[in-house]
Amino acid sequence: MTSNPVDAAVAAYITYLENGGPEPSLDHLTDEERKEALELISLMKDARGVDFYRSPPSLDAVLAGSELEHRVEPPATLGLSIDAIRIDVVSSLGSASEPILDAAAQTEGIRSDAIFRFAALRVRIQFRDDVSTIADLGRIDPRTAAGPIFGRFPETAAVVVVIGDDDRSSVALDPYDTEELIGTPDGETYPPRITRPILPLYDTLRRLVDELAPDLSVDGADNDHEPVDLAKIIEAACANAQASVLTEGSRARTDAKKETWSTFNELPLLISFCQTASTGQMTEVEIDERVTAASSAA
Repeated sequence: MTSNPVDAAVAAYITYLENGGPEPSLDHLTDEERKEALELISLMKDARGVDFYRSPPSLDAVLAGSELEHRVEPPATLGLSIDAIRIDVVSSLGSASEPILDAAAQTEGIRSDAIFRFAALRVRIQFRDDVSTIADLGRIDPRTAAGPIFGRFPETAAVVVVIGDDDRSSVALDPYDTEELIGTPDGETYPPRITRPILPLYDTLRRLVDELAPDLSVDGADNDHEPVDLAKIIEAACANAQASVLTEGSRARTDAKKETWSTFNELPLLISFCQTASTGQMTEVEIDERVTAASSAA
């Protein structure tokens, strides 16, 4: 255990962050020790707030407030339209997924510009002419961008937000991305954030459908296993069953069971019953009736 009161206070605070409970007091420290401990605790809080998933800041943000602030050329945009994104959608997902105007959303004043289908998925695309850089796209609020769409059209599997740079950079949002997050280990509630990588539109769409509708087909897989011979399986199972009856008969304590079970020899009858039952064409009642009739005849 450390003898330094500041180290002990910081260690107690780390334990508090990891395990919860009441926040440790610093009242036992001197003014100088408390100041040092608060500085260290503040550094820990700042480090815990770093978002490792966030994109790097834009050049505009880095130069803001400096003498070079107004010397950066504005980013070139290609403009956003259904014609502009059609080649990306069709080339990545196929002609059956050609995007169309999202008239339903636009009629109700909801910001969704295009819609396409892939298998059973319905995906909406939102053009963002007001966002010009990848860094700014990484800072959009998922709840503000896609929340109204999921709220009005709950059948929407995802919303793809795309900007008009050279790559038509984009990011996919699902309904869970619009929900608040519970942080660990503090258990605090945090606002929604972007969770998926920002990629060119073609790659975003491929990654999205691979996530939501993976191809589970086994075309091309080796299929060299031997076919199942049901007749042999039935014969082997019935032979084992008859052998068990004979063994049990030889161990029986009653004379009646020893006399009848030890001489049991109805392998063809057992095989016939099992083969008939395996066809699925007889009910259990019918099979019971056959068994009863065979027992009476014996």
